[in-house]
Amino acid sequence: MTRPSAQLEPDGSLDSSLFGRQARTLALIEEWLDRTLPHPGSPPSRLHLAMREAVFPGGKRARPALVCMVAELHGAGGAELAGRMAAAVELVHCASLVHDDLPAFDNAEERRGKPSCHAMFGEATGILVGDALLTLAFEVLASSPLVEAERAMRLTRLLADATGSRSGIIGGQGLELQTNVDLDAYHMQKTSALFRAAAGGGALAAGADADLARWLRFGELIGRALQLADDLDDCLSSAEVCGKPVGQDALFDRPNAALRFGVDEVRRTLGQTVTEAVGLLGTPSLATEPLRALVHLISARHLAAATAGH
Repeated sequence: MTRPSAQLEPDGSLDSSLFGRQARTLALIEEWLDRTLPHPGSPPSRLHLAMREAVFPGGKRARPALVCMVAELHGAGGAELAGRMAAAVELVHCASLVHDDLPAFDNAEERRGKPSCHAMFGEATGILVGDALLTLAFEVLASSPLVEAERAMRLTRLLADATGSRSGIIGGQGLELQTNVDLDAYHMQKTSALFRAAAGGGALAAGADADLARWLRFGELIGRALQLADDLDDCLSSAEVCGKPVGQDALFDRPNAALRFGVDEVRRTLGQTVTEAVGLLGTPSLATEPLRALVHLISARHLAAATAGH
């Protein structure tokens, strides 16, 4: 059997074939995260150790990878801001996972195939880890070189919009606690918002302002595809495959597209979403291949299952 051009490594990270000649992107992301996080030996050492445990080893790193991919597609400029935005986006994402796993929400004992933050360090530390990672995300952007102040401010606003209660992931978490919510609005805040900031952030970091709207839409679509796939996983997959508990949405009466509309309808919508996202990339080329691979990485397993079912 031919090996797919992009797949997940056993630890859940993106394998280097996803990036081809851009394999250094993964190392760059890890380097930025490592230099941004406090040293685990510095006080308060338990909190700082827990922060690192919540970030390393990473999951797919899809959001920071998207920042770097879009920025690199537009040229070598903006590498400093792209690195900072990549780290900031991933820190926000990791913070959301820590809070999502807390007893007040999903009460999940496992994340990324290992004990969740609160399971390892206690609930109080888990709350502080989420708060600290969120704060650190904005600190890394605020520490941008002064010559980049205007662009760094725009990145900060983009990330704040994707994080807050009105249009971001915190609001998405709030919608998750309600019943009969608008699923499109929920998906937009819960997942698409941060991908929108990632793709748009890559464009802004590189100075590609004229192309910003296209990348914002591309990010929205990737986020929607990922949430649809996650809804399917929660209904159909296993904890061993996902690295986290499944069946949580039915258990806690949370919004889930597969539960509301059925598996076949969600797979159809997922296919349409992927088609639109790929269409925004234009004619296939070596330059856009990493982005195409990222889209298909998110959706391939469920779309393959849909094809096999027919």
